[in-house]
Amino acid sequence: MIPNEIAEKFEKRQSWAGTNQTMRMIDSRNAKIVLIAEDVIPIEIILPLKKAVEDGKIEHYFGSKNEISKIVKCPRPTSAACLV
Repeated sequence: MIPNEIAEKFEKRQSWAGTNQTMRMIDSRNAKIVLIAEDVIPIEIILPLKKAVEDGKIEHYFGSKNEISKIVKCPRPTSAACLV
């Protein structure tokens, strides 16, 4: 579950949704907070994201795809999102 304080931050600042966009922001060191869905199948899709945020010491949270898509106002279930 993603805390409400974090969800509110996503409402006020620019965010990116999707695994590829999130990884791109992590690699360019622009990601401040990362949301990762824990109900992704296959799990191998998000493993590189998890490793990247841990290696880069980026603040990250886990939630469901529906919860993340609701936070970033994406009409489709989203596996990852980041705040820049």
